[in-house]
Amino acid sequence: MAERGAGDRSIDVARQRVVVVGGGLVDLRATTRAPWASGRSLPGSVRLRPGGAARNVAVNLARLGHPVALLSSVGADVLGEWLLAQTSQAGVDVTHVMSSAHRTGLFVTVGPEGGDTWSIADAGPLETLEPSDLAPWAAAIAGAAVIVADANLPEAAQRALAAQASSIPRVLLATSPQKAIRLRPVLAGAAVLVCNRDEALAMTGLPATLGWQALGTALLTEGIERVVLTLGPAGIAVLTADEAVLSPAVPVPVIDPLGAGDAVAAVAVHAHMAGLGPTETGALAAAAAAVVVQSDEATPAGFAALLTS
Repeated sequence: MAERGAGDRSIDVARQRVVVVGGGLVDLRATTRAPWASGRSLPGSVRLRPGGAARNVAVNLARLGHPVALLSSVGADVLGEWLLAQTSQAGVDVTHVMSSAHRTGLFVTVGPEGGDTWSIADAGPLETLEPSDLAPWAAAIAGAAVIVADANLPEAAQRALAAQASSIPRVLLATSPQKAIRLRPVLAGAAVLVCNRDEALAMTGLPATLGWQALGTALLTEGIERVVLTLGPAGIAVLTADEAVLSPAVPVPVIDPLGAGDAVAAVAVHAHMAGLGPTETGALAAAAAAVVVQSDEATPAGFAALLTS
């Protein structure tokens, strides 16, 4: 696809349907202002938010004007119903989401306010998906302009999805170092890979002393067209066979970083479809992350203004 310049940010790709496959979870975030101590009941606040990497990417893409469908699996329970209602209200087609006998998955974050936090991801029904379970999604996958898959799907399901989408551009999103290795068998032929440094190290098995250019180049040799590497405060790197660009992070006050990587992934999808080059992609991704980290929502409504700001 021919790349466009920095002035073409609002390119109309609204007729191209994106299908996002993976996590639809409920985020549970618990914080306390009391001194952190194990083994005690601490006063604090607990919030429920709709989440999951695939779900967040889908909502962000909808806010950017793309028609998008979510393919996931949630429990036939109150949390699952609430999650789907929230996602549908954000403009995402959830009619293909499977209802499971397993309970809806949770992403739990706990820790002192403003300090280090601990997170546990329970992807729930997704962890049980077998290749045969993807059959009901065949028509939705076949009709997609782009397929986005996060690393919440088990490895066998990743392989089956890649086979079904063999003629469709694929964007892969790593969700943790432990789950990133599930993507290794399906890296070849992917249009875009979005990951952070730790996830890149997990997928490549390379030494932690390597810089972002070496890590990104190693991933490109797996047969990926473009690597988008999130580096936290150091910025966002975008690499292709011809170019490697590091875009600085936007200096903003951070309220909650959860969801920033999913925002970058949504921009990576949009940039691929719009034909944006690495420089423009990196700058737009950094702006997207800045929108998210300034909010306590993983998919803030302000994301919709990203292409016009």
